[in-house]
Amino acid sequence: MTQLNEREEQILKTLIEQHIQTRDALSSGAVAAAYTEKGRSLSSATVRNVLHALEEKGFLEKAHLSAGRIPTRKGFRFYVNQLVEQYYHLEMSPDARDHLSGYIRDISDTRALLVQYLDFLKDETGFMSLLVFPSLFNMRLARVEFVRLSPRRVLMVVTTRSNLYRQVVVDLDRDISYEELISVNRYLNREFFGKTLFQVRQGLIRGMRQRVEQIDSLAKQILSSSFREIERMDAGEDELVVRGMSNLVSREDVHNVRQLQGLVLSVEEKHSIVELINTCMDRDVTVFLSGEIADDYSMIISPYGIGNGIKGAFGLLGPVCMDYRRVFATMRLMTGTLMSAIIQKNMN
Repeated sequence: MTQLNEREEQILKTLIEQHIQTRDALSSGAVAAAYTEKGRSLSSATVRNVLHALEEKGFLEKAHLSAGRIPTRKGFRFYVNQLVEQYYHLEMSPDARDHLSGYIRDISDTRALLVQYLDFLKDETGFMSLLVFPSLFNMRLARVEFVRLSPRRVLMVVTTRSNLYRQVVVDLDRDISYEELISVNRYLNREFFGKTLFQVRQGLIRGMRQRVEQIDSLAKQILSSSFREIERMDAGEDELVVRGMSNLVSREDVHNVRQLQGLVLSVEEKHSIVELINTCMDRDVTVFLSGEIADDYSMIISPYGIGNGIKGAFGLLGPVCMDYRRVFATMRLMTGTLMSAIIQKNMN
């Protein structure tokens, strides 16, 4: 890996942060005016030599033959990786803190609370925000309720101990009585409270074989259909929530409309985006830069926890020239505040 000395690192950082603010190519004079070293300014000639060395190492490039320099993807990657190392030391501005505290209302439902934070992220950054819910099959069960919608249609409501829930409509091939439905409901809540849905399914298979509580083939059909629907949700069709898509579409600095259309389409299809986000659950923050997800765009992923090791993630999709320092600080404070709120609600 190419090594940079301290002066090269700091001048590269200064140029990138100026470029993020202005979107312009920077001359050595502009960088020299913004950069100080131990309280002293450097001459334009000295800075020019450093910029030339950074260009030769692949961190910068010239926008045009006679123009100033802009960061390459390698330059952005170096800058972002350094910010990732400082992640837990980045501070959110007091105004953003006030915005967050005034934005979040007291909601007992964890799912609605997560979406509220998602809306805050979209409004605070002005970009597209993404939310992936945790896998329901890994969460511990609080209760299951059945509602008989018609003789052959049942609504199953699953609530977890983290206060997330799912509603699944199941169509049956024969009529079901209230008594049969109540029997299945009581069995589940008595035998499987505190277990994960994966354990529930495995227990039902064993229970069917042993004829526990005489759970019959109708009960198996209800639960098998419900679990299939929940698996479909966990596969990403209903587990990705998107806010602020118009924020990207309406930006004045959009140059490649076809590229943007492809990016929006991949988000709308959801599955590939969810798979990509799920690979980032074991890291504090992950950044995909231009070319790694789509040209001219970056995606930042920040996981959150809701207890017992269960994780989901927030994402932010915006131009590669975004204010990464501010975005990182926003996401760090937001996920930390969210986890505290969920823990407090679970304790209550």
